[in-house]
Amino acid sequence: MISNSVSNKVRAAYGIGDYAICLYWSGVGLYLLYFYTDVVGITPLLAGWIYALGIAWDAVTDPFMGYLAERTRTKMGSYRPYIFYGSIPLALSFILLFWVPPFEGAVLFIFLLTVNLVHRTCFTIVSVPYSSLTARITDDSDERTKLTTARMIGASFGTLSVSALGFPIVLWFGGGDEAIGFIFFGMVCGLAAILVLSITVRFVQEREFNFSPSLIPSFSKVSKSVAKNYPFWIVFGSILILGSTSIMFNNNLIYFVKYSLDLHEYQGLILGVSSGAALLAIPFWAYAALKIGKRNSWMAAMALLLVGFLVFYFYPISSLNELLILLGFIGIGNGATGVLFWSMLPDTIEYGEWKTGVRTESSLYGFMTFAQKGAIAFAALLLGMALTQIGFEPNQIQTEETLSGLKFIMTWIPLTGIFISFILVSFYPIDRSFHQQLIQEINLRKLDNA
Repeated sequence: MISNSVSNKVRAAYGIGDYAICLYWSGVGLYLLYFYTDVVGITPLLAGWIYALGIAWDAVTDPFMGYLAERTRTKMGSYRPYIFYGSIPLALSFILLFWVPPFEGAVLFIFLLTVNLVHRTCFTIVSVPYSSLTARITDDSDERTKLTTARMIGASFGTLSVSALGFPIVLWFGGGDEAIGFIFFGMVCGLAAILVLSITVRFVQEREFNFSPSLIPSFSKVSKSVAKNYPFWIVFGSILILGSTSIMFNNNLIYFVKYSLDLHEYQGLILGVSSGAALLAIPFWAYAALKIGKRNSWMAAMALLLVGFLVFYFYPISSLNELLILLGFIGIGNGATGVLFWSMLPDTIEYGEWKTGVRTESSLYGFMTFAQKGAIAFAALLLGMALTQIGFEPNQIQTEETLSGLKFIMTWIPLTGIFISFILVSFYPIDRSFHQQLIQEINLRKLDNA
């Protein structure tokens, strides 16, 4: 019988991989819109279109990447070859993403969009197989929570590094020219990610599955299995609405700090405190998940976020310290979403197998990231429209009406998503005992069919 226990070395090696993934993910999420509007100099609407189309392309390719990776058989495994061989093209595309080309008009738009699509393709090739490794390492629910905790710690360190060091790198190496600074930013992130992903590939092994690619269910069977997996759809819906609304806060925070508070020189500290608080909260939420369950922990985190965003909107923030305290409180709630989401999702794999007899791993992750990125793409387009609607002009003094509209967008839209997520997850059915029952019944079926 194969042990489901996971060593600390494997947890650390897998977890550090998400450090690299989040250098890219958070680098794009935090800085790309700002780079387009305030460095390249295009309008918020065009920036929103490029960002949205890139993420939408990512969402479309994710399920196909999952389908392909699930059927790959090499000596390295199904997923690790994509991580290993895809890391260098991904790094190069990230550097190119933050280069200001010498073009104008339609040519500039087409170039920026093309580079964005190339980067998102490279990101899909690496990130989908990486996420799929969780289910391939172990099928024990508690071990997955611990494994995901390690991953979220790595992810949070990646986000913290990008948040706290992004603008200092840009300003230091750029010497006042942010266009040059962002190229160095891309180079530092790309090199670090290549080194980190090589560690993951070296020390993480995939469990052997004794079946041939010909026995893997067809795409239609996988789709039917996913359709009947209602716990998956709860997680799907929750992250869909939460991801699409939280972008309104995350992407506007830099604008709010620069134009409303006039604290642009403190961007690294501000973004670092926000992501640092989330990082420090991860062990607490992981412990809570083991003690009171993933569903109850999620609902508690959403309650904290509801309070945090309400205070952010109604309190007249006027100083750096006040902002840091509020962002730290919101960060505590945000620390739960990653570790709980990525530990709940693998459990839905066994539910689907128990319900339909069809096991999906990478395909399910592909469908999930399709929802997540599709929602972000839609939200990014709406954000570009909203910034245009409130009269936002890059590198100009903003009117009071524009600043008031900016604060409204970055609080009330996320509040709506948090509330809906709270309601949805209250119906999530899988707890520890139920998951153990699913595993036992699945194993009994395998013995009966042997």
